[in-house]
Amino acid sequence: MGNCSNQGKLSLATQIAYGAADLGPSMAGNMLVVFFFFFLTTVAGLPANLAGIILLFSNGWSAISTLIVGALSDRTVCRWGRRRVWMLSSAPILGISFFLLWWIPPSHEWLRFGYYLAIAVLFQTAASAFAVPYGALVTDLSDDHHEHIRLNSMRFGFSLVGCIGSLLLARLLTHWVYNPKQQLLELGSICALITVVSILSCCWQIKERPAQAIVDCKADWREIKTILRNQPLLMLVGIYSLSWLAVQITPAILPYFVTNCLKLDSIEVTQVVLLMQGTALIALFAWEPLSKQIGKKRVYWLGSSLWIAAEIGLFQLKAGQCNLMYALATIAGLGMSTIYFIPVSMLPEVIDWDELTTGKRREGLFYSILMFIYQISLALGLFFVGQWLDICGFQEAIPGPIQLIQPHSALVAIRQAIVILPTVALSVSVVLIYFYPINHKVHQDTVIKLQKRRLATSTSIN
Repeated sequence: MGNCSNQGKLSLATQIAYGAADLGPSMAGNMLVVFFFFFLTTVAGLPANLAGIILLFSNGWSAISTLIVGALSDRTVCRWGRRRVWMLSSAPILGISFFLLWWIPPSHEWLRFGYYLAIAVLFQTAASAFAVPYGALVTDLSDDHHEHIRLNSMRFGFSLVGCIGSLLLARLLTHWVYNPKQQLLELGSICALITVVSILSCCWQIKERPAQAIVDCKADWREIKTILRNQPLLMLVGIYSLSWLAVQITPAILPYFVTNCLKLDSIEVTQVVLLMQGTALIALFAWEPLSKQIGKKRVYWLGSSLWIAAEIGLFQLKAGQCNLMYALATIAGLGMSTIYFIPVSMLPEVIDWDELTTGKRREGLFYSILMFIYQISLALGLFFVGQWLDICGFQEAIPGPIQLIQPHSALVAIRQAIVILPTVALSVSVVLIYFYPINHKVHQDTVIKLQKRRLATSTSIN
């Protein structure tokens, strides 16, 4: 197994194994982001308001379950490791439930609504059981600031490969399978299988730090006041949730924008998201070393500014402007790349700062708080979009070969949703990161003080 010592540089095998775990889940997550809302309204035939309710409740439950899993994983004692046991247990449930999301039951509209709501809640439960321990695993592998950046860069490199892979598979299936329902079902089965395999392969290769070497990992819920006084954590929660809200909302609305506002073929949806995420993957290799030279804050400002400029350009697009759409997608991808790894690489800094202040080590709890606020933001954002489209007269799919024409009010609502929500979210996150108090020097001082404290504690025990 790969070296996991918290001193020195992690082995390449450990870095790859950690990153590879996010390959399959990212394929599944990208399918959900790009296709699921669109699938519910235009393939499964649910009204936009009911689709919004499904996303509200499933993502809302995901937010609650992340808090539960975060606290429990911090307290878990198992020979497989306190993080890996959760990841291993979640893998089969994650795969099966994801496959079932793309099956259309032959039933009444309200029964289909109940079916998708139940399966979506099951999927989000398993996703939380994987994502929270997986995210917290970074600080169990190393205490080094630069190792955290490397691990998260490797993770989001694999994540972007997974996102791109799901879109490439979608393109290939359009040549082999002509029924859209069957296309998504087969794509879902492939992504489900890869999800299970990638999680299991990571758990086989990674070795966690022994539980007894971790400083007081039990979270006391009565000390919630100490968490609320943690200014770096509160600011990071805002930065993370707002930036990832923009990441998720944009591709969720793109299918509506491309097919209805720009009057382009549905195949262009896959191509524009593929270009956006492909650019983000390539840019990742430039942004990571740049962040070490000029700092995470400046890199985040640059990336967010590029993305906001692209969003403003999208609002001006006219029907049929395919080439300009691709150019704006490239610019958005450059900016999006920084969102993938900067906010999450700041979490270990907050965890170390908290340990120095309180004497507690609460990786799982802090990561779950991050995910909780993000999931609540996403749930409300998607719910709002669904209700807004319904209010503005969006027409859901109906049986038969009928080509629906959306009213002007629905087209305006789609254009507003794809531009205003991401732009506002990114703008607020830029303001928050400006006031974020931890920089590289502050974190280095924190780590040195922690190491001295741990050494003193170990010496006194011996």
